[in-house]
Amino acid sequence: MDIKFVLDFDGVLFNSAFEAFTVANKAIVGNDAYRQDITYEEFLAYRSVVTDAWHYNRLYSREHALPASAIRGFQPEPIDWEFSQQFFAARKEIMTDPDWPKVMPPYDFFFLLKPLLIRYPHRFAILSTRNVGSIRETMAFHDVDVVPVFGQEHIRELGSKLGVAKKEHWLDPGRWLVVYVDDMNSHLEPFEGQIHLPLHADWGYDTGTPGSLSANQIHTIITSLLTIAERDAA
Repeated sequence: MDIKFVLDFDGVLFNSAFEAFTVANKAIVGNDAYRQDITYEEFLAYRSVVTDAWHYNRLYSREHALPASAIRGFQPEPIDWEFSQQFFAARKEIMTDPDWPKVMPPYDFFFLLKPLLIRYPHRFAILSTRNVGSIRETMAFHDVDVVPVFGQEHIRELGSKLGVAKKEHWLDPGRWLVVYVDDMNSHLEPFEGQIHLPLHADWGYDTGTPGSLSANQIHTIITSLLTIAERDAA
């Protein structure tokens, strides 16, 4: 059995909330159909349920807003996909500045993990609701664009993060020992009983639970398992 470390991006490797807030505001600026007064605190509170950019339409829209509690299970409408297009167009424009990743500071966990990502890229993967292009540019900015990336495009196609894991055969019995690190309990819940170690990061955007782990604790788990895996592979 081989080992695979699957990492969320937003809230685990990088603090990207302000970048998303900046993009969303740019997407709606001057458009009277959207609220222009969303505070960062409001945005953060809503962000905890967001798995696709169209969800932000239901925060910013004056006429079609929904509370965060109503987002899960809500089926997007044409107005939501229109907002999503505006959001990614705004991000594409922002990304023309080569220094744009500076608005997303890495967490300490990223710096702990960076040498391992570079040395053992085949043992890691990123699984994120963020679009692939912005993930890769951010990783390249930090000289570590070396691991496979599965982003929002894959999740839309396959329905969920769990769907991506199934497509990549990470859940095949006896094939992989999977360690999945995410800061969102709602993203980890579908993996319970499906993989060996779903680990909840105690940093990021979700609230901590009694089972949440610190960056140092998760790093210790990863390095210990890597040592065993590399010894067995020798």
